[in-house]
Amino acid sequence: MGAIADSFASFYQVEVVRNIANFAVGVFEAILIMAAVILLGRRLQAVFRSGRVAQRAGENLGILIGRLAFLAALALGILWVAYIFGVQLSGLLTFLGALSLAITFAVQDVLKNLVAGLYLLWEHPFEIGDAIKVKDVTGTVEDIQIRTTILRAENGQLIVVPNGVLFTEIVVNRRLEKVEVEAEAGA
Repeated sequence: MGAIADSFASFYQVEVVRNIANFAVGVFEAILIMAAVILLGRRLQAVFRSGRVAQRAGENLGILIGRLAFLAALALGILWVAYIFGVQLSGLLTFLGALSLAITFAVQDVLKNLVAGLYLLWEHPFEIGDAIKVKDVTGTVEDIQIRTTILRAENGQLIVVPNGVLFTEIVVNRRLEKVEVEAEAGA
């Protein structure tokens, strides 16, 4: 038993002391890295909130891009700290891949509306000011956003229609009816 006690004592005298010093340096580096990453992320967030993106595309988009930039900086900082402490990144990346798949399934409807909104903005099946009817809703298009389209009903009520509905349902555009009626009257 004396040999085991001596081995145990030498382990704590040599290995633990060296590991504590390495661990302390790693903790110090991690604190510096995270402080720098948080400062950088906050700076990016402020730039996007008040920069050209916010002025051109709108304040909400600037806030969104700023938050995403902050989260990306924070994620890179966490990966850097994990690398310093010797964490195997392959398992972490596998977990992140599975997590992103689960999140994609969770926000499936939002993504459907997003893709439909991009299509509507690209193809222009109707424009702001057009009177349209979709399902049992009729109104004048006030705004076409990436996720939703806003209609104003005849009674003044604002109606928010998800772009996925406009993409998959039959849409009657009253502007096109007026053009056809004017063409027939002129002939």
